[in-house]
Amino acid sequence: MASISQKTIDLIKDTADIVDVVSEFVPLQAAGKNMKGLCPFHSEKTPSFFVSKERQIFNCFGCGKKGNSIIFIQEYKNISFMEALQYLADKYHIDLELDEGNFPAKSNVNLYKTNEKAMEFYSLNLLNIDSGKPALDYLMKRGLDLDTIKEFELGYAPNKNNDLFNHLSKEIQPLDLLNVGLINKSNQEGYYDLFRSRIMFPIRDEMNRVVAFSGRIFNDNTNPAKYVNTSATEIFSKSHVLYNLYRAMPFIRTNNRIVLMEGYMDVIKANMAGVKEAVCSMGTQLTIDQAMLVKKQTDNVIICYDGDKPGQEATYKAIRILENAKLNVKVVSLPDNMDPDEYITKHRDFKDFLDNNQLDRFEFVYKMIVGHKDLSKPAEIEDAKNKLFDFFGKTSGMIREIYLKRFAAESNINYDTLLGDYHQTQIDEKILEDYRLKVNRTVLTKTAMPKYEKAEIAVLNYYLRDKEYRKLIDAHIQQMYFTNLNIRALMQTALDKIKEWTTTPLIAMRSGLTTESVNLLEGYVNEKYEFAMEDLQSCIRMLMSSKHRQTVADLKDELSRLDSKKDRDKYLEINEEIKHLSSQIMELEGRKNGKKANY
Repeated sequence: MASISQKTIDLIKDTADIVDVVSEFVPLQAAGKNMKGLCPFHSEKTPSFFVSKERQIFNCFGCGKKGNSIIFIQEYKNISFMEALQYLADKYHIDLELDEGNFPAKSNVNLYKTNEKAMEFYSLNLLNIDSGKPALDYLMKRGLDLDTIKEFELGYAPNKNNDLFNHLSKEIQPLDLLNVGLINKSNQEGYYDLFRSRIMFPIRDEMNRVVAFSGRIFNDNTNPAKYVNTSATEIFSKSHVLYNLYRAMPFIRTNNRIVLMEGYMDVIKANMAGVKEAVCSMGTQLTIDQAMLVKKQTDNVIICYDGDKPGQEATYKAIRILENAKLNVKVVSLPDNMDPDEYITKHRDFKDFLDNNQLDRFEFVYKMIVGHKDLSKPAEIEDAKNKLFDFFGKTSGMIREIYLKRFAAESNINYDTLLGDYHQTQIDEKILEDYRLKVNRTVLTKTAMPKYEKAEIAVLNYYLRDKEYRKLIDAHIQQMYFTNLNIRALMQTALDKIKEWTTTPLIAMRSGLTTESVNLLEGYVNEKYEFAMEDLQSCIRMLMSSKHRQTVADLKDELSRLDSKKDRDKYLEINEEIKHLSSQIMELEGRKNGKKANY
């Protein structure tokens, strides 16, 4: 189980001055011996939030929140005590003394520092070196000004083989540069930079640490990869990060909403247009982990993706994911197939347009499904009907009735006939679900079940069993991969609801699940499981190995689409990453020197 020494906690408390910490997020002014400002935890017009430098505490006389610098960060960022300690340790360059038994934590301070130094190098090349002028001119032509470029810390990777390596190798170890995905090594050329001749977008996590980069081409239309992101590293997984979240946090809190976009330039231009609560998922399909990042900040999301057909389809997928995270979702569709960047370039009213053209998710989905159908043709009516059943079958009865009646009227079919089709669909799905549940329960009793799935079921059981097990799982959950979608969903529900548990975990879980999910839970949970910390550690290693295997499979798929001659650098980079991950898999599974890795 992970823990931080009291000595380290005391050092953080002594070093993290309360005024310094709070003033980064709240404008403060002198009030006698104290400082005061508007409380960040509730809405107020007259300051009731006081900070005492002498006592090193904050206290709001309006909402009652109070505490030290660690508690402030924990409450403001809605993170755990451990994460708050990590944030302040990073901010004040304090090494955490961690003890995790068989899972000693690795300090990633050097990796974050490496990325910060790389960001400074890229920024220098964009703003102060002649070779960066074409990139700077390109950004200016795209409508960015110098202040915005500096605010978002944009940079330029020179079109040279190893400029970054030569510049940073004087103070940064090559291994750290390799581990954050900035360089690679070949037998012929030695170390070489992975980002070249690209505009660089630093990616910060919610703790304000530079975890990765995205490089964009700007002068080569023949390059198929417009954007290239840092590959997965110890400190970065693109499915767990939202671009601009850290900067957006104060505005999310003020406006009680997040505006979700598709691209970096969309977010940056939205900020220039006054929508500073904008974030994006870095060109990838939204993930449940990103949805949970949103959930930590607000319950309200506005999706503003590209206005074309792919953008609408991505919006539909995002709605399903955000709904699963119990978020309130609205959609803004931009005219003429424009993306936010294009709209803001051509119009000055983006903020007003965003505020005044929001559709609720039901209306958006209905229009998306039905809007382009010819409802005089039976085949198109049938296709639209099935898609409506799929989406509205998971909504309340009232919402479903409203839209099915509307569809019946617009397609000129009898509502009772439509309702009969819907009920038959539900019966068919229930029969199929019962069959799947029977198969699942049968599989659970067989020893031939895949080893990864056995480990997944075990981890779910451990999580529901005891808080000591939960602490160990929480410390490594981001490093684990669940192949079984049902178990993954149940684990996510457990992670989401843990703060609400006021009774036994199993009872608490059942209260928030559908009947189908309760049946699944009952099939997986075994009250007679023989629990042991060593067994849990073994299961965690197995699921960490599973995650690496999944990444290797994705990399091999990417490799198969590359030309080993035309894309030589990328080809070598991916090969090296596959080798590195394969080595880690062997260690985790105890197949290297007969020893298991200490994670």
